[in-house]
Amino acid sequence: MSRLPPQARRAVVAAALLLVLGGGIYVLFLRGDGDEPVTPAGSRFGSDDAGGRGGTLIDTLAPVLAARSESPRTGPDPPPPSADDIARAPGDAVAGLFLVGFSGTLRDTSFFGRLAARPYGGVLLTRANYEQPQQLSGLTAKAQEVARASGHPAPIVAAQQEGGDFSAFPNLEPLAQVDVGEGNRDQIRASARRTAEQLKALGVSLNLGPNADIAVAGGPGQGRAFSDVPAKVTSAIRTSVAAYNRVGVAAAVGPFPGDGAASQDPDAGPAPVGLGLDQLREADMSPFAAVASGRNAAPAMQMSNAIYVAFDSVTPATVMPDAVKELRERLRFQGTILSGNLVATTATTGGTVGDAAVEALKAGVDLLVVPGAGAQQDEAYRDVVAAVRSGDIPAERIVDALKRIAKLRALTRDAREPVRPT
Repeated sequence: MSRLPPQARRAVVAAALLLVLGGGIYVLFLRGDGDEPVTPAGSRFGSDDAGGRGGTLIDTLAPVLAARSESPRTGPDPPPPSADDIARAPGDAVAGLFLVGFSGTLRDTSFFGRLAARPYGGVLLTRANYEQPQQLSGLTAKAQEVARASGHPAPIVAAQQEGGDFSAFPNLEPLAQVDVGEGNRDQIRASARRTAEQLKALGVSLNLGPNADIAVAGGPGQGRAFSDVPAKVTSAIRTSVAAYNRVGVAAAVGPFPGDGAASQDPDAGPAPVGLGLDQLREADMSPFAAVASGRNAAPAMQMSNAIYVAFDSVTPATVMPDAVKELRERLRFQGTILSGNLVATTATTGGTVGDAAVEALKAGVDLLVVPGAGAQQDEAYRDVVAAVRSGDIPAERIVDALKRIAKLRALTRDAREPVRPT
């Protein structure tokens, strides 16, 4: 799709969105020749102009959102348990540390039975989980309804909607980052805002993006990242995160500390990054530093599966305490830290998914991403529970992670339930 002319790509996006929610809601996503959505009559809304003309998509949806808030279908937001409670019975608390994927669609998956039995912290959607676009809101609604009926905390519903070939929903916004990065700041802001508004309307509250890599020639960021110029990537990341924050959808910026100079995609296998620590800090970490703290800080960041000469040249960053420490202490990031894909981590470590989950938590990661099969998720869950029971992972570490996840859940509360056709 990224090879189509811009007008053709916009047409594909708009046509797909006609199918997503149906009824009168679909018009909220249509765009004309400018950046702002338009109604069939051509009246614009969603303008970011300082003069305040028009309103955002959320303003337009206000009556719908107000109506659905009177009878919420999502689970509760209980405070994290105490360290003593976790030490006595770690099961449910440990489940809340996992962001899990599943196979199948709403029509044929057995996943929701497992979600009813185990209060996972989040659900990760991929393009394999739906056949028709209108099924997306059904998936997110089902996840929330199952949690509520089971008395579980509301799960965070996530997807990787980075753009182009790296999107769970390829017919929706945004375009490929390499294309978005060619625009000016206003165009980048508008792209991020539209993406966040669409995800929010679908009930997806966490985007595993944008990608903050530098597009180093021959590296995994080439043809994928915003730019090969660190300053341009930094500006695009700062602008995008601010737009996401304004809409109320969380952007998990990654992969930290940057794998643009890696030998290959770290999720495909061992991917060394030959840069020293000073080089990483000067270039690859600069986009992360721009959104690590302050008023428009990113609420979440995701670790890389690459291995770094700057650390020990062997251990993937997602299970490397020094890499997490760089983010927490030097960059002063206080949000939720997501692991990389822990199934992919094992291609480099040679261990099990359970080993990777335990090591990631010990390194300081908060939310464990396991998009694989149910058996791998069960293994990782059991190994973390065993590590907590044995004291290998202190209960206080679980409390700390759950507090950050709870904060992320609270920040995205308004994005939990999809807008439903009337």
